[in-house]
Amino acid sequence: MPRRRFQKGRVYQRGRTQKWVGSFRDDKIDPLTGQLKRIRRTVTFDSNVTSRRAALRALQPYLDGVNVDPPSPRRGGKTVGELVEEWKEEILPNRKPGGARASLSHLRTHIVPLLGKMPLRELNLRTQQAFVTTVGQRVNGKKTVENVFGTLSSALKKGRKWGYFVPDVGRVDIEFPSDLKPKSQTFFLDADSATRVINAAVYPFRLMFLIAALCYLRIGEVTALKTSSLDFERKVIHIHAALDYATRQEITTKTSKSTASVPMPELLARHLLHWLENYHVPNPEGYLFVNSKGTPYLSDYVVKQVHKAMAKVGIRRPKGARVGVHAFRHGASSELLDAGIPVNVVSRLMRHSDSTITLNSYAHSVRDSERVASEQLSKKIEQKLVQLESTHELEST
Repeated sequence: MPRRRFQKGRVYQRGRTQKWVGSFRDDKIDPLTGQLKRIRRTVTFDSNVTSRRAALRALQPYLDGVNVDPPSPRRGGKTVGELVEEWKEEILPNRKPGGARASLSHLRTHIVPLLGKMPLRELNLRTQQAFVTTVGQRVNGKKTVENVFGTLSSALKKGRKWGYFVPDVGRVDIEFPSDLKPKSQTFFLDADSATRVINAAVYPFRLMFLIAALCYLRIGEVTALKTSSLDFERKVIHIHAALDYATRQEITTKTSKSTASVPMPELLARHLLHWLENYHVPNPEGYLFVNSKGTPYLSDYVVKQVHKAMAKVGIRRPKGARVGVHAFRHGASSELLDAGIPVNVVSRLMRHSDSTITLNSYAHSVRDSERVASEQLSKKIEQKLVQLESTHELEST
């Protein structure tokens, strides 16, 4: 820790006009090295300062600002790998399990191998840009690169708050690689396909799929349902938790908006009552669906049941597409929008934080207004094509 110092400064007259000038020293941190640098500063006073005593009074506010404990030099000798270990111990346990697993993967696969031995003070813009470019050459998706950089930035930001010297580089300073491959088409189950899959499934998965289709739930929200979540009097289902897909640990929902009550259609109410009366297995935690061991189903196992039911009815999974319980949710949003339900209503049913998410990510059908506009242009072009058909010529080869 730098020693505390106290200075009185000095005042003197300078120049032909003999104006009074004050002088003092100031300690600042060098932004490049993170070390303290002593700077001599001078202040020229106005012409109304006409005596030494007046000059000392005018200098005092400046002295008050520097006669305090000088800032500590920020530690920049620590390496990225050492900071990562501290961050994993102090910060990562506070994250949701899914987010923590993703961060650990980023650290293990990219950040530590590429930057682990580098001193924090050397992580300038050029170094971080080179890191992003290298990761972009390793992976296919821009989103993955952004997520990896987000994990690195989170650790570095915390390091700055802990007093380590880390150059301040923001996301806006980085140029991320473009997506080299087109995004795969989102797979969804429309009302007809969803019904066929539900009918082909076995209990309890048939009921789980019906809940997902009619209440637009995510897989973790379905597996986290409890008997206390069902309100048959008000005909609603209360969504207040989710289960982590790997550990089955009960966690909060994806966002604060996701914690809400959703309508329970009459069809679903009948099936839920039938399940509770005939098949439900009581368990200490009160889960609605448990396996033979009395624990909730793993999300991966439920997804496999979707694949089995699809295979039974001949619905093929597109190559490279991820297909699971979310396909019911995607299909429901498109069906609702296609039926003319206002987007703000659909957004509330989906429990999205913003209506743009509903439109950009969950609308997979062509709406009537778009189809009408397309047909109008098509008819104008068709009038000209009729005339061309009688005089068409084939290109010679």
